[in-house]
Amino acid sequence: MDRFDILSLIVKILKFILTLIILVLYRAGDHGEFLGVGGTFELYEDKTVDVEILASGVIVGYMLYNLSVMISYAVAKERLANVIQDCLMNIIGIFLWMGVAGSALHYWHSAKDEWRTREIGSERDAGLAMGSFCVFNGLLHIVDAALSLKLFLDSDEVKYRTSSARRV
Repeated sequence: MDRFDILSLIVKILKFILTLIILVLYRAGDHGEFLGVGGTFELYEDKTVDVEILASGVIVGYMLYNLSVMISYAVAKERLANVIQDCLMNIIGIFLWMGVAGSALHYWHSAKDEWRTREIGSERDAGLAMGSFCVFNGLLHIVDAALSLKLFLDSDEVKYRTSSARRV
């Protein structure tokens, strides 16, 4: 493994740990009860089910995806296919994580109690922390996508195809 492989693996481990923290906040951030991301433009209504489905899919899906990529890094023989898949999933992940972050930050930034008289304390703080972690996770996907692209462009097969195309 060269230094970019090691750096990419470290970023993947960070993404997995951060996603695990986000999952715990999402599921139990309201004093052990479900916190969610909210996702309604009318802040005094119940949380939107569609946004919760998307958020839970992104959180759990990318946690499992990052785990599978870390395992494939350890046992993979076909490195180039893994790098291409990793790059594509990171690019998709940027948009998905930023979408979940936007919903969470929008909802929890202006959240008030049910009587609309004061701001909610720790529930709001947990929601804002979760949204901030989602932004940070999206930024880690940008870094990981750049590293994956660098690994792809530096791979021997790409260099061989490029040099073969020049000879023709």
